[in-house]
Amino acid sequence: MSEQQTKIDPEKFAYHFMDTMKQPDFSTKETEVAAKESLAAYLTAYYLVQRFNKLENNFFTEDNHHKVSTYQKILSELNQY
Repeated sequence: MSEQQTKIDPEKFAYHFMDTMKQPDFSTKETEVAAKESLAAYLTAYYLVQRFNKLENNFFTEDNHHKVSTYQKILSELNQY
């Protein structure tokens, strides 16, 4: 069953997520503000994926009869953020 496990590279995901964000117009925004927004987006995506990977790993290490409730717990925990 572990071959079905999803593993996401947090660094790659965060970089790609940050790339999809609308780039600021530097003529109207200060560079520091734009950098802070980009950093916040990167870190948010990075830590979200780390939490996902941890929860996904727990899902595949628990007994089969607990898998459905564990998966529901994973979704519930991810939706809290």
